[in-house]
Amino acid sequence: GGERSFSTLCFTLALHGMTEAPFRAMDEFDVFMDAVSRKISLDTLVDFAVAHGSQWVFITPHDISMVKPGDRVKKQQMAAPRG
Repeated sequence: GGERSFSTLCFTLALHGMTEAPFRAMDEFDVFMDAVSRKISLDTLVDFAVAHGSQWVFITPHDISMVKPGDRVKKQQMAAPRG
């Protein structure tokens, strides 16, 4: 699942070279994706950002433990809200 979300993500990456911004942010881009599509999308985004030296902020309610750590990759996770 999440083919439409992945298409939107690819369109965003295609526009990267046409727009200038100090950083880019994506909010809940992976909400409608299954676990496999989410991993592929996160890998694609992180690899793209590192390769282009660009700064991205990804906001997601999902687990991001599968994101590869690196010198240029910083992850922050908020504590779960109290129920």
